[in-house]
Amino acid sequence: MIDRQIAAVREELQERPAGLVGHVERVLAEALPLARVWQADPARIELAVWGHDLFRSESPEDQLRLAREVGVAIDADAAAYPILLHGPIAAGVLRERFGVTDDEALAAVRDHTAGLDEMSLLAKILLIADKVEPNKRRRAPALGAVRELARRDLDTAILCWADRRWVAEVSHGYRPQAAHWRARTGWVRDHHRELGMPERVPDDAFEAAAGA
Repeated sequence: MIDRQIAAVREELQERPAGLVGHVERVLAEALPLARVWQADPARIELAVWGHDLFRSESPEDQLRLAREVGVAIDADAAAYPILLHGPIAAGVLRERFGVTDDEALAAVRDHTAGLDEMSLLAKILLIADKVEPNKRRRAPALGAVRELARRDLDTAILCWADRRWVAEVSHGYRPQAAHWRARTGWVRDHHRELGMPERVPDDAFEAAAGA
């Protein structure tokens, strides 16, 4: 079953722009070694990788239209930046058109842009592979260190990527995505807990104390 789904999704992807197909192929080349390191099912990883960017190249208008067609909620961030919808749209289409019922694979596709505070191993591998593929490392060499860290500590690698994204957003004056910020806050909380550090002080409490 999964082999047929992979073949069908891969065939669908070939109709997309060549640059996008190349990106997905590079993500797969990153994800499969991570699957071996972390003993994840390579077939499920492959299915999620081939499907994650099926609608990445659609226009903003089509992103919004497709989201409504498959029942994806459009929050304020997605309304402002419809490209954020391409993962949730792909997850909906994979379920409805391609018969994918693997909830973890669908969630990985859905959340690969911003992440989620609690993710499966499959989702973590897809997210980090998508962020550290070679073209992105050439544009941001610091991602090379994140890539290497992912072989030793996947959770910390994702947190480091999230911190880099946050700094880039602030530096360029971009609007932070609320879903990503919620995810990052959860990752920081879990990281502090694992290290035996105190709980993270909420932003409003920190600001109140700083102004006292």
